[in-house]
Amino acid sequence: MNSINIPQLDGVVRALNQVTRNQEALGEQQVALHGAVSTVQRNQDNTQQELLGLKAQFVEYVRRDELRQNLQLAQVQILEVRGELGDKFGKFAEVRELATGTLQALDAGIVSQGAIRDLSEELMLRTPGYWLAPALIAVAAWIRDEPELATKAIGEALRRDNDKASLFFALVLRRHQRDRATAAWVRQYAARQDPAKLSPEFVVVLDAVSTGTFGREAKPMLLEQMSEWYGRMSRDQDTVDRQVGRWAKMIDTMRRPVDARYQLLPVLSPTWPQLKDMFEGATVHGATEEMLRATFDTPVPQSHDLHVRVDNILDGLVRDFDAEEAPYRKREAWLQAVVNADGDHDVAKKVMAAEDPLHEQTVDFLTLLSNAALHGDRAGASPGTQRFTLALARDWLVQGAGRLEAGNLASMPSRVELRAEGWTGWVDGDTDEQRLVGSLSEHVDRETEKAVSAVRMSGAAQVASVFGGFALLVALLSAVGGASGFALFMLFVAAALGMWAVFDIRALPARRAEIRRKGDQRRIAAVVKLRGAIAELVDLRGEWQREIAKAQSLRTFAEGLTATAFVATAPDQLRGA
Repeated sequence: MNSINIPQLDGVVRALNQVTRNQEALGEQQVALHGAVSTVQRNQDNTQQELLGLKAQFVEYVRRDELRQNLQLAQVQILEVRGELGDKFGKFAEVRELATGTLQALDAGIVSQGAIRDLSEELMLRTPGYWLAPALIAVAAWIRDEPELATKAIGEALRRDNDKASLFFALVLRRHQRDRATAAWVRQYAARQDPAKLSPEFVVVLDAVSTGTFGREAKPMLLEQMSEWYGRMSRDQDTVDRQVGRWAKMIDTMRRPVDARYQLLPVLSPTWPQLKDMFEGATVHGATEEMLRATFDTPVPQSHDLHVRVDNILDGLVRDFDAEEAPYRKREAWLQAVVNADGDHDVAKKVMAAEDPLHEQTVDFLTLLSNAALHGDRAGASPGTQRFTLALARDWLVQGAGRLEAGNLASMPSRVELRAEGWTGWVDGDTDEQRLVGSLSEHVDRETEKAVSAVRMSGAAQVASVFGGFALLVALLSAVGGASGFALFMLFVAAALGMWAVFDIRALPARRAEIRRKGDQRRIAAVVKLRGAIAELVDLRGEWQREIAKAQSLRTFAEGLTATAFVATAPDQLRGA
C-alpha cells in the first residue's frame, strides 16, 4: 500500500480552503446578482410603463395635430362660404336692410316718398325673383295713395313668395293698427298652412303671438288654430315619439364630467366605464333644470311701443334666409360646429345631428315648436317665444327626461368588479369591506408563499451534490485501493462540488426572506388601494343618488309651466292705452 504524501495533502487542504473562499465570494456575487436581476426587472417594468406613456403621448400628439388641421381648414372654408353668400345673395341683404328702415323713415317724415320709391324700384331691378323688393314698392305706393301700383306690387310679391309676403303685409298693417286687415291677411295665410309641412318662417307667427304683437282678432284666431294643430298632431304617436327622442338627446348633452378626485376606482375597476357613464347620465336632470330656471327667471325686455315690437318681428321675417341660400347656410353651420368643437369632427357631427331639423325646408308643427324651444335664436325665435314654446313642449321634455332616468337606473351594475395583484373581487349590496381586504391579503400571501416554495436548490446544485457524493465514494475506494493520488484528486472534486451545493443551500433563506419582504410590501400597497377604491365607490354612489334625485325636481318644475302664461299683451291693448 502506498503511503500518503504529507506535502501533497497540505496542498489539497490549501486548495480546498481556497475553493471554500471562492465559493463564499461566489455566493456573495450570486446575492448581488440576484439583487441586480431584481433591479433589472424593475427597470424593465418602468421602461415598459414609460414606453406605454410615450405611445399615449404620441397618439395624443397625432390627435391634437389632426384637430388643429381640422380647425384651420374649417376657419378658412367658413370664410369662403360666407364670401360665396355675399357674392350670390349680397343684394338680398340690401333689400332686407331697407325693409324696416323704410317704415321708420316714413314715420319720421325725413325721407321723401319719391326717394323711397326710386330706391325700391332700383333694388327690384337688381334682385329679380326676390319677394321683398315688390313688397316694399307696394308699401311705398300704398303710402303715396297709388292703389293701382300697390295692387300690382302686392300681386308680384305674393307670386314670388305667398307666405312671406302675406306675413309681411299683415305686420305692416298691424304696425298701423289696422287690426281687421291684419286678421284678413293672417286668416288667409293660416288657411294655406299644412301643420305637417310648415316653413321656417312660421316662427315669426309664434313670435307675433308670444309678444302680443298681433291684434285682438288675429291673436285669438292663431292661438285657436295652433291649439287644434297641437291636439291633432299629438295624437300621432310616431310624431310625438320623435319629439320625445329629440328632447332626450338634448337633455343628454347636458352631462357634467366625473370629478377628477376619483383616481383609484378607474384603475382598479373594469366596471369604471359603466359607473362613469351612469354618474354623468344622472347629472343631466339638475343641469337641465338650471338651464330652464335661467331661461324663465331672466327678464325679457318688451317695448311698450307697438312700432318697435312689430319692427323686431319684421326684421326676423325679412332676415329669414330664402331656400336658395339653404345649402350654403347648412355648410356654414357645419363649419361653425367644427370651429366650436376645436376641430373635433365627431363632436361637430353630434351637434349637427341634433340641429338637423333646423336646416329642413319644411317641418311639422311639433318639430317647429321644438326647434324654437331648443335652439331659440338659431331658429329665429325671440327669448319670449322660446319660453312660450318651452312651455308647449313641456310634456316631451318630461317624457324625454323620464326615458333617461329609467335608462340610468337600469344601467346600475348589480356588482362592481375590483382587480389588484391578480386578485378579483366584487362589491355588491352585501359586501363587507373587511372580508374583501382579507381575501386580497390571503391572495397576495398565497402568491408570496408560492414564490417562496419555488425557491429551492438549483438543478446544477443538485447535480453537483450527487456527483460530489459519488466523487467522495470513489476517493474512499481509491484510498483503500492504494491510489492515493487519484483519491486526493477525487476528494478535491467532492469537496468542490459539496461546497457548491452547500452555498446554494445557504443562499436559500436570504432569497426567501427577500421574496416575503416584497410580498408584504405588495400586500400593504394593494390593501391601501383597495380600501381607497371602495371609499371612492361609496362617494360616487352617494353623488349619483343626489343627482338622480334631481329628476323629480326637474319634473315638478317643467310640469308647472303653462304656455298661456308666457303670451304677452299688445301695447295698444293694455289698460290706459
